[in-house]
Amino acid sequence: MQQTFTKKILDFLLIRKVQESIGEEDLVSMQRFNLFRTFSFTSFLIGLAITYQILEVIQGINFLSISLVFLTLAIISNYYFLNFTKNFKLAYVVLIASVFFILHFVTYYSGGIRNSGMIYLGSFILASFMLLGKKAGKIISVLSVINLFFFYFYSVTFGHDVRNVLDADETGEMLNLDYLITYTTGTVLLYALSNNLESAKNVIIANILDSKISLQKKNDELEKLSIVASNTDNSVIIIDKFNKIEWVNEAFTQHTGYNFNEVLGKNPEDFMYGPLTNKETVENLKEKVKQGNSFSGEILKYHKMGHTFWHQLTITPIYDKEGTVTRYVRVGSEITERKLAEVRMAEYYKYLEKANKELDKFAYVVSHDLKAPLRAISNLTIWIEEDIGDKFTEDTKSHFKMLKGRVERMEGLINGILDYSRADRVKSPNVEISVGELISEIAEMVISDDKVQLNIKNAMPVIFTEKMKLQQVFSNLITNAIKHNDKEVPTIDIYCKEDGDNYIFEVVDNGPGIEQQFHDKIFVIFQTLQARDTFESTGVGLAIVKKIVDEVGGKIWVESQLNIETRFIFQWPKNNISSIKPFQFSMQNSNSKIENNISSVA
Repeated sequence: MQQTFTKKILDFLLIRKVQESIGEEDLVSMQRFNLFRTFSFTSFLIGLAITYQILEVIQGINFLSISLVFLTLAIISNYYFLNFTKNFKLAYVVLIASVFFILHFVTYYSGGIRNSGMIYLGSFILASFMLLGKKAGKIISVLSVINLFFFYFYSVTFGHDVRNVLDADETGEMLNLDYLITYTTGTVLLYALSNNLESAKNVIIANILDSKISLQKKNDELEKLSIVASNTDNSVIIIDKFNKIEWVNEAFTQHTGYNFNEVLGKNPEDFMYGPLTNKETVENLKEKVKQGNSFSGEILKYHKMGHTFWHQLTITPIYDKEGTVTRYVRVGSEITERKLAEVRMAEYYKYLEKANKELDKFAYVVSHDLKAPLRAISNLTIWIEEDIGDKFTEDTKSHFKMLKGRVERMEGLINGILDYSRADRVKSPNVEISVGELISEIAEMVISDDKVQLNIKNAMPVIFTEKMKLQQVFSNLITNAIKHNDKEVPTIDIYCKEDGDNYIFEVVDNGPGIEQQFHDKIFVIFQTLQARDTFESTGVGLAIVKKIVDEVGGKIWVESQLNIETRFIFQWPKNNISSIKPFQFSMQNSNSKIENNISSVA
């Protein structure tokens, strides 16, 4: 509590609120204020001392004593009135004028040019220069010299000396007191001013040293930034607040063909954009800059030679300490090749979309137009068997059986083609799947023979993926293991293990096995290892499995030991993100391959 009260008293005496209104960076104004405070207090105290001395001498009140009291009070009043006026210049002028008149009156009544108070004149002139500046200081110096001559020619002859009213002893005593007070207060005044000057000098020197160190650091940083900006592959433009170019780097010249002298002081929008540049992008850019905001976007620019190029442009405003935009930095990177690739990719996707539509049409034709005659042939064979079945010879029955088998095979091929074409195009949402439960559901659907044994050998994971795709993979592999098994008790074992970001699944059967040379062939559509006349198979199931596994970003392969086991191993990502791999697409080549495959099974 005591400390708070003391602080308030000091804040009032030293008018610190006024001091705080001066910016800390304005060292000159701050030092003038400190000098004003020092000079005001010392002048006030000296004024009190001189007034006391005069009153002691004259033993009464006259014009001199009244004037001294008024001027002394004016000094301290002027100091505290600064709290209200905040007019520093006026306060400094009033202080200097009050001190000047005190010196004038005291000199007039105290012996003129012989007055000991002349010692104050040097400090007074020094304070005038420091408070009011060089011009005002010169004026005060001239007035002081005129004042000296005035007292030399007039005051010594006609002026008054208050000490004349005293006898010799009293005069000598008063002279001693006069010199004691004058030289003591004069020395105090000189000390105060000198100390203030020394403090101000030290503050300024310290500030200069700090500024020098700070400037050196900034210069070092600026040099590093200059090296980076000059040698980067990105074009860099510095623009002032009026949107005029101040500086560009070498990369800018390489990108645009314009050198530094050609663009200095120009507005980039006046020569870097043209008819093909998107007007909305340019307007958006201008609006962002106008509002002092940053901008990022792609824009088409024009080279000095007339051709166009694409830039990824970023514009960043630079602010000063007051939050005002002083300039902008534009950084541009060449993206023409990327834009051309995007155009080609857009054309590719457009063509691919068209190809998919054609494929859908083809699937529609296969599904409706090809199946219709097959159904007719199937119906005809049934009718013929019903009409003249008892008259068939063994050869005719064999031929009819082969005919029905070929019809069924053809229908299976058609369905296989449809399933294969849709395998990687049909999308379903990712859901959380318990693989163990999924395998159990598939087993119930595809296993009709009680002799078949399906074993889940270890714990199956829960995967967030497309259920339909994983279901198709397991369903085809389990069906394939049952269909091609030659053992009395077909056995299927399913394993799972983690491998980094993937799960590795294995579907193992105890069938006849697959020779090494056919390990890749079995994943090709329509390829079978047994003659279709002895074993009906479309050769599509494993091709669909491979297509699905490839589409989700996994891979599948087979390991086999003849007459012991066949092990289908596939990798399935934990995070199922379908990837599209670039490829060269040719509708003509694709159609010819499909046609060749169809003709090979006829």
